[in-house]
Amino acid sequence: MKFRELLEIDLEYLKRIVALEEEAFEGQGGVDLWILKALIRYGKVFVLETEEGELVSILEFMQVFQKKEVFLYGICTRKKYRQQGWAEYMLELGERYLVENGYQEVALTVDPKNEIAIHLYRNRKYKVLEIQKNEYGEGVDRLLMKKSLE
Repeated sequence: MKFRELLEIDLEYLKRIVALEEEAFEGQGGVDLWILKALIRYGKVFVLETEEGELVSILEFMQVFQKKEVFLYGICTRKKYRQQGWAEYMLELGERYLVENGYQEVALTVDPKNEIAIHLYRNRKYKVLEIQKNEYGEGVDRLLMKKSLE
């Protein structure tokens, strides 16, 4: 597997990422081309690929202004590669990059019903700070989680 930062904007490759996001999130909350381009230019996007170039996982961060903190915008893994540790591997490498570049905290939000993601984040030492009620509309709650990188 190859882990790399996405630096260039190749429209066909970005369409592959959007398709993977749609598969992973089943049309609920994945990135679109507009957001993805902004994340590449003004945040950090990492991909994990097979040696043949198949996309396995994607990891996206946004910087929090005036803090040494980032927001984990998204992480997803192609369905056929799930339950094999790839998301945790991506998160580990992404966090290592952040530490090497002076960041001190990572924040994220997650659906309180997404037990698999919550388990992943807890394994990586993220702590629940609050429940954000109706964050994306009536009855659409999120858990705010954070991790210190120090």
